[in-house]
Parts: sequence; C-alpha cells; structure tokens
Amino acid sequence: MISWLTEPRFAEDRDWAVNHLHQVATLMRFLESPLAVTARTDDTHAKDSHLVPKEGYMEEAITVRHYSEGLAGVYWRNFYGPPFVELFGERLKQLPTGTWQAFEGGIVLTQPYALPGDAFTEAGKAREREFIQLLGPECFYDHEKHTLPTRRPHLPASWLPR
Repeated sequence: MISWLTEPRFAEDRDWAVNHLHQVATLMRFLESPLAVTARTDDTHAKDSHLVPKEGYMEEAITVRHYSEGLAGVYWRNFYGPPFVELFGERLKQLPTGTWQAFEGGIVLTQPYALPGDAFTEAGKAREREFIQLLGPECFYDHEKHTLPTRRPHLPASWLPR
C-alpha cells in the first residue's frame, strides 16, 4: 500500500487536479495496481473501519482488509484497473455523464463529486449511494449490515494477500 498525502485544498486548483489524474494513472500502470483511491483521510477511515461492541467497550474493526475482498466504498476519485473494470463491465457506462474517464492501460476513473470534502455533504453521500447502486451493491461492503461484498474481482494469485 502506498499513501500519498497532500492538502485537500489543492483539489480546487484545476491544473493540480488534472495533473493528479495522470500521475495516479501512471503510478498504477507502473506498479500494476488494480486499484487506487483519492479521498480525505477521515473519509477513508470512515469507510475502511467501523466500531464493534465488545464486553463493555467498542472495538474498531476493518471493513475490507484487501481489494480481493471487494470494495469498502466509493470515494472522491476511484481508479479502477482491469480486474475492477471487468467486474463492473457495462455498468461503468451507466454512470452519469462526466463522472468517469478511461485511461491508457485499462484504467477507469470514477469521480462522483467535484471536491474531496463533498463526501461529507448530504449530496455527496447520495451520489456515493447512486454510484454503488449503478456499479452493483454486491461489489461493496454493506455498512448498514456490516457484510462483505459478495462479488469480487478475479485477481492473479500473485496479487492475493499471503
């Protein structure tokens, strides 16, 4: 896993935002990565973990440990490599016009809203739910029922956790 941190305010700069798209897609191709997401840290934390009641306290648990288990959610920018593009198939074309873009190497970007902070607005949350419904809710962790995705990408054995 690679974490690349920067200030969310940079996303408001059009040149930065365009360069960022190409940088992430280039890095994905170089590393042969099937997935990259861009979001605020508090957004990824909220989707990647949840609290589970224990005897007298709450314990943090991971939602999806590895992309081989499916996806934890939809973020500001979602870069799907060939295994996920295959998983979603024609559903990607059902996303609203202007919210997805194909890149060299079979990578598809989906971006449900304009800025990373929009994830915390009611409109942003509604847009994420819309994307999950269009792409297939069975591909995503169910945060209400706390259940893993039932449809997962086909990955080479070398990409699976050991």
